[in-house]
Formats: sequence, structure tokens, C-alpha cells
Amino acid sequence: MKYYFILTDGKDAWMQFVYLPTGDHVPGYIRDLRSVGISVHGYDLWNKDTRPIAERTLERVQQRMKR
Repeated sequence: MKYYFILTDGKDAWMQFVYLPTGDHVPGYIRDLRSVGISVHGYDLWNKDTRPIAERTLERVQQRMKR
């Protein structure tokens, strides 16, 4: 299953796509990201319905970082 994650590292914000076998793997993936200093601002399955939500979320996070 293809998931998107909205991520930041204190300097940049980006959207990352990850293929995970099931949703059960998401918490472990998030834990791994946080352990190396990456913040997760949102995630969901990637499809035509969630794409606009993901893009808006990324824009909001990027705007907040510019302040």
C-alpha cells in the first residue's frame, strides 16, 4: 500500500512516499523517523481522494516554517 507522509527536519518540509504492506507498519515507521529527528505532520494512504489533502497539508506546514 502506498502511503504519503508530511515530514520536517527543522529546516525543510517535504512529502515522502512509502510502500508498506499494511497499516500495521505505520507506527513503527513513524517511530523510526522520530528517532532520527524527523517530525511527522500527517500521513494517509495515497490516492486521488487524499492527494489534495496531502498537498494542502504540505503547503500549510511550509508556510508555518517560513514564519
